[in-house]
Amino acid sequence: MKAKLLTTASLLAILSACMSTSDPLGPPASAWGNYLSWYKVTPQAETGDPTGFLGSVHDGSRAYRQIYVNAVGEAVNRGQAGFPYPEGTILLKESFNNEAALEARRNPDITVMVKLAQGSSPATGDWEYVRPDGARGTGDSGLGAFCRDCHLFAAATDYNFINSRFYENNR
Repeated sequence: MKAKLLTTASLLAILSACMSTSDPLGPPASAWGNYLSWYKVTPQAETGDPTGFLGSVHDGSRAYRQIYVNAVGEAVNRGQAGFPYPEGTILLKESFNNEAALEARRNPDITVMVKLAQGSSPATGDWEYVRPDGARGTGDSGLGAFCRDCHLFAAATDYNFINSRFYENNR
């Protein structure tokens, strides 16, 4: 009984943290409306947990994920320019529940990272995180902190796990 109560309390704390959002600092969602024309970071859809930090986030290890970066951040992502990413970089992740959904391009969850001006959100490395429902998080808002606490493990690559360096080191 005590274990169930602790588990329930932990889940409620995580959910309430994810629900606390911040006012948008980055561009409107229309800024990534053409993302399929951007550089595709993932040579093929990823499944499993390639970074070891995924857990149940981004539809978990059974989902199929594809990542795109806009032209502003493409040189950094490809390893042709150094970190950090420049202001205006947008990284977008599609998560599909299964392979059939991927192949049909049906109902992907879209999560986005937007690189803000230096000093805009020091707590998140100046990134704004956008959930599939459009909610945004920066600073120490629940969503900003939730995303940052995982992405912090990729601080050496400006809070981004999947980039050319990742593929050079892990393929």
